[in-house]
Amino acid sequence: MRYAPEADIVFIHIPKNAGQSVRNAMARATAISYAPLAKDLGISEAEAEVAVEKGMDVPKLGMIHPAHLPLWLLKERFPASWRILRDAQSFALVRAVRPRFLSAVMQRLREFRDTGPIRSDDPVVREEAARVCEWLATQARPVALEYVHFIPQSHFIDMDGRRIVNAIFPTDRMDAVADWLDEAGLHIEITHDHARRQPKPWARPIQPIARFAGRYLMPHAIKRALHPIWARSGAFADAAGGYAQVDLGSDVEDFIASYYASDQKMFEESLAGIDRKSASE
Repeated sequence: MRYAPEADIVFIHIPKNAGQSVRNAMARATAISYAPLAKDLGISEAEAEVAVEKGMDVPKLGMIHPAHLPLWLLKERFPASWRILRDAQSFALVRAVRPRFLSAVMQRLREFRDTGPIRSDDPVVREEAARVCEWLATQARPVALEYVHFIPQSHFIDMDGRRIVNAIFPTDRMDAVADWLDEAGLHIEITHDHARRQPKPWARPIQPIARFAGRYLMPHAIKRALHPIWARSGAFADAAGGYAQVDLGSDVEDFIASYYASDQKMFEESLAGIDRKSASE
């Protein structure tokens, strides 16, 4: 989560939901406090600011990501952060479940399978999606670092059947987020600056060559520096537009619909809330 003490606002950063755009906009507009997390971890605030971007080892849970803590974990292991959340105004972004799941699979392949940039219709995506579903089927409350992007959105917003976060917005309505924040006393301008990119169909044949060069010929630092330049080139396009055509197989599709059913209802609720507000204006 991100806490802006001057406005007393908490942003619950749900992974794969355009959270970096909001986080960056908040950081440009106001000071972000890491004091609650520092108190929970027993470290300095400067150390907490670094730790929030990395994994950390928690007894009995293993490696987790402190930027993306579900509510039950906040309450059980991070009491100072939990108190801030309960007392402040809070908001989160929500997303339709299927494109979020696909985006999470793509990021998992890049981060933990070292595939480099690939298209969402690559067969390896379907294979990895099935493996992820097998793992998730055994997890009632997933928090493992390698699967952080698959944590249900509802775990960040509701707890024990009650709504904890004050406001939710669909990821494509940053204008509504900015309006809500403005009313709450925080004036920011949000730009969506973290859309995932994938190779265009004509560029697919060059991907094995690029992948080989990235893995075996380039130092890691150079590879990281070149990646954003390569992804913004004419060989790439925004990935989300092609997700609807990706065939994940009936078993995976059924699992997504079942496992994330509450998330989908929450997303539809966010859309309905936007429609009601628009109708009343």
